[in-house]
Amino acid sequence: MSFARVRLALLLSAITAITVLVPAAASAKGKPPPAESHCVVYVVGQAEDGKLTTSNPDCYETKAEAATAASGGLETRNSGLDSFAMAGSTFTLGRHYDGYNGTGSSITVVGSSCTGGYWNTPTWFDNRTTSSYNGCGRLRHYDKPGKRGSSTNTYGAGTTDNLAAWMNNRTESVAYYSS
Repeated sequence: MSFARVRLALLLSAITAITVLVPAAASAKGKPPPAESHCVVYVVGQAEDGKLTTSNPDCYETKAEAATAASGGLETRNSGLDSFAMAGSTFTLGRHYDGYNGTGSSITVVGSSCTGGYWNTPTWFDNRTTSSYNGCGRLRHYDKPGKRGSSTNTYGAGTTDNLAAWMNNRTESVAYYSS
């Protein structure tokens, strides 16, 4: 094999490696894959105004993989995928879906408190929420970042609720309350 062919083979191998690594790196930086995805963010802090600081999303191809990641691998099924308990002090505050009745792509917020802290949706999930699983007693969905604008509530820890029709696909921030 000639030197030129060896260089060509090495170049093609490098291009293939870069092509495979770039989508993985993009997902790690908070950009989910274009197909249906299920992402998890973890609360790592809270500002004085209540805004939750979260990690970059970890995204998975299936709802089951995301639920296992959100529970730290300690998922205990009771009556379905959305009913699980976690060991330790963190749990799912809410899981937000872009389809009715807990279907479609989702993003799960894992934290330790239902005291009114709020989370701004990442831009790629703005105005996509149609239903939410309540890990807290009440989730208040706002149509603007920073708990501003019109809002609607979903109720019942451990249940999945559809948003009011007029708020469908309008959520840009969510606050998490115990009741």
